[in-house]
Amino acid sequence: MKQALSVIVTFVMCVVASAPATAQDIGDEAETTETAEAESTATEGRVFSDQIVVTAGRQEQLSSEVAAPITVITSEQIERLQPEKMADLFKTIPGVEVDGEGPFRGIPVIRGLSSNRVLILVDGQRLNNARESTDFAGIQPSLVNLGEVERIEVLRGPASVQYGSDAIGGVVNIITRQPDLGADQFEVHGNVSYEYGTTSDSQDGQVRVSGAGKRMGFEIGGSIQDVENYTAADGAHEDDRYAAYTLEDDTVPNSGMQQEAFDGTFRILTGDQGLLKVNAEVVRTEDIGFPGFDPETSGIDISFPQFDRDKLGASWASGAMGFLEDLTLSAWYQAVDKESIRNFDFGTFFQNSYTRSEIDSLGFNAQGISSFGVNHLTYGLDFYQDELHDTSLSESTFAPPSDEVVVPDSTQRALGLYIGDRISATSKLILNLGLRGDTYSFESDDDPRYQGEPIDVTDSALSGNLGVIYSLTDHVNLTGLIARGFRTPNIQERTFYGFASTGDTYIVQNSELSPETSWNYEAGFKVRYEQASGGLNFFYNDLTDFIGFVFLDPDDPRSAACPPIPGIECSTFENTEKAEIWGVELDLEWILARWWSVFGSFAYLEGTDKTTDEPLSSIPPWKITAGVRYQRSQWWAEADVRYVGEQDRLPSDDPRFETGTEPFTVFDVRGGYDFAFGLGVLVSFENVFDELYNEPFNNRPEPGSNLRATLRYRF
Repeated sequence: MKQALSVIVTFVMCVVASAPATAQDIGDEAETTETAEAESTATEGRVFSDQIVVTAGRQEQLSSEVAAPITVITSEQIERLQPEKMADLFKTIPGVEVDGEGPFRGIPVIRGLSSNRVLILVDGQRLNNARESTDFAGIQPSLVNLGEVERIEVLRGPASVQYGSDAIGGVVNIITRQPDLGADQFEVHGNVSYEYGTTSDSQDGQVRVSGAGKRMGFEIGGSIQDVENYTAADGAHEDDRYAAYTLEDDTVPNSGMQQEAFDGTFRILTGDQGLLKVNAEVVRTEDIGFPGFDPETSGIDISFPQFDRDKLGASWASGAMGFLEDLTLSAWYQAVDKESIRNFDFGTFFQNSYTRSEIDSLGFNAQGISSFGVNHLTYGLDFYQDELHDTSLSESTFAPPSDEVVVPDSTQRALGLYIGDRISATSKLILNLGLRGDTYSFESDDDPRYQGEPIDVTDSALSGNLGVIYSLTDHVNLTGLIARGFRTPNIQERTFYGFASTGDTYIVQNSELSPETSWNYEAGFKVRYEQASGGLNFFYNDLTDFIGFVFLDPDDPRSAACPPIPGIECSTFENTEKAEIWGVELDLEWILARWWSVFGSFAYLEGTDKTTDEPLSSIPPWKITAGVRYQRSQWWAEADVRYVGEQDRLPSDDPRFETGTEPFTVFDVRGGYDFAFGLGVLVSFENVFDELYNEPFNNRPEPGSNLRATLRYRF
């Protein structure tokens, strides 16, 4: 591993020293990729330019002037990769993995932290909610239609000073398409596409129409997706690792879904420079299976019959007004409606459970931007509220029907004040400072359907950061960051009392959980040439009161609250006094010749429970990706490889992680052609060599060789 790190550092330093400042263009993705693309007639392509991002500082700034590592996935990349689900886009980002199998389930794991330790935003507004928790659940990015996405910004490392709780691991900001304004006359454009995938007989149809004039614009779109059970690589059923999760023909049962989505955005200029935006999103998802269990042959049915999301949002930006460069007011309402079933039918014994969770969320933000000399200030107020209501019905051979719920009717509220200052200290030195204060309240009803105790808890937090960006040359910036992270345990973690979704673990309430805090330290550099772009970053994250899922010994007094059923593990959420995670991340793309470019990334992480000196179970093995791309103005082709090492550094006392995962290598090839009259064809051949493998946090095998083809027409 030390030799690999040495080679990588030497390679990057060569780029810093020798990459020329001008280039023929090709390529597009880097550690903070470019979408601001400069066309060059002589080379039929693009050159790297610095990306404007908004997630790191809640305002527009150049990615090279952000101390934290941030990756931007552009709409062009999304189209080229043709992912079946949004989470598939994260697999090649250094330090990021995916937890969950199938076409819907998949939450990002950033530097070994997942679920509600990663804040997922849509246009800067929360997708997370208080009903999803760490360790065995999390909000699904698939509740956002990929067709409406303009770009995705993935910030690695804590952003509590910008967004409060849930951002202790990182932030994924999904930024939707916005209709352009300022055209001399009203114009209407659109596109229609159809995609087919072989391994799961998947079909995806998309329609989008946008119109824009001088003072107003709109964009509406819709999609229908139908995915059947997918087939793993050849020999999956004969492999001891996957025999229980596959059928004789290597199909992974209960792994399909259907989804329909609609979204609409309207923008209009108000006055001379004000801008009003209203948007709506509707997502209907049905028959989401929990891959690996065939209800007909196994007697086990774990699935989500329904998983829906509705959102309505509005925002207004004033433009320059007095001492303010801009004042933004935004508000949103979101309703998530999720049904889950967990049925076990073994002839003489059965246990069936149905739960419906309704989470109503609303939020508000007011933010101002001002400049005074070398200081550029961003300051504002955040508020959000989640209201939870569960309905449940369970039946079993040994007990009468019951309407007991695992989470009581409850409310979680948060109020935060923040200020950030970007200081241009010298022509070469930029300082980013931030400070934030938050208060949180958690209240649950005295619900007769709930076994545990009601709660009424208040938490508060103070977060801050200091980032340094120093321009070593016109093309190389040194970066450093110290950030204080914070995450308050949510309603589910504080109150959950009952069976986990897998049915083999019973969880006892722990209302005495303390908030998680962290000190995160970063150091690295970013390279921004026209021919090369990327970065190298080292980080160390020191965590206090880290919340983990612990299994109780039979002689622990708390285990008496668990049902005496053979094979059922008794567990609870509990704070770990000290934990640490450290690692190195590299991302680079280099234009080699007129139409040729190479790209790659590398990540290595380690995590340790400092109390027991045991490894943390959430840390992925090391990963390296590499690829080559050939791109012309009308067509392109690329090939890439992803290697994930062996997962063998695991805790010794966790029954979920008795064995690690084997290393694997996956090859993909892609290509596309755009005809002059608006028609486009894209083809992707995934897992070319039919590799049999599972991702680090999953037990089920991934799909085998898969051919995906898209036919698209733009008008």
